Amino acid sequence: MLTIRGGKQYEKRIAQITIDWAISNLSLGDKKFTLRLLIQALEDCYGECLPDKRRWLSDIPYSFVIKINAGMTIRDFVSTLIHEMIHVRQYIEDTWTHDGERECEELEMFLTDKLWQSGLI
Repeated sequence: MLTIRGGKQYEKRIAQITIDWAISNLSLGDKKFTLRLLIQALEDCYGECLPDKRRWLSDIPYSFVIKINAGMTIRDFVSTLIHEMIHVRQYIEDTWTHDGERECEELEMFLTDKLWQSGLI
């Protein structure tokens, strides 16, 4: 389940497409989790992904909050969302090592290019 708050209408549409695509391409389609996406001004970062502290309100095993900086270029917006979705996969599959950034750095632009070339955005 995805909830999107903040941002402009086009950002919400792009976010929905990107997250749906990432769920499919990161093999998360069979995993049960909720995701709250907040598009807002952030200081000193493009985005962040954290377990949702309100998880106890649901019987779904995983719940996350992704915050994305508003006002980025579309390309940066998409690559940041994909980056944060890689973190979601790391949490769910318990593959997070160190700061989790190595896998993100290796995959985010490859996956962004793949999504871009699909013509969905």
